[in-house]
Amino acid sequence: MGEGRDRPRRDRGETLVEIVLTVVITSITVSALVSSLATAGSAGAAQRDRAAADTVMRNYAEATKQAARACTEGGTYIVNYTAPTGYRIDAAPVGGACPDVDTATTLTLTVVEPTGVSSSMQIVVRTP
Repeated sequence: MGEGRDRPRRDRGETLVEIVLTVVITSITVSALVSSLATAGSAGAAQRDRAAADTVMRNYAEATKQAARACTEGGTYIVNYTAPTGYRIDAAPVGGACPDVDTATTLTLTVVEPTGVSSSMQIVVRTP
């Protein structure tokens, strides 16, 4: 008899079932890892978009307040701000009329991101 037949059963190596199970478990683990990395990447991109929209909104709010500081009662002001490509800014109420000295106007600013997601904030504009 040959030497291979004299070995005990435990020394013969892995069975096909063991190898298939190992491949299946490894495949599931790798696919879960790739999926989690893709989710983390898209979440990071969404957070960057929200941060950029917040920056655009705050810059527009500061430009609005700066324009209102130059107001005279009964006049109008013009906001000099250009939104980055893909962003849209809406202010309500529309107009740019300087508020009376004794009152303040509340403006609602809305920024729409290139992805279509919008965010809003309110600011108070006063005539100095």
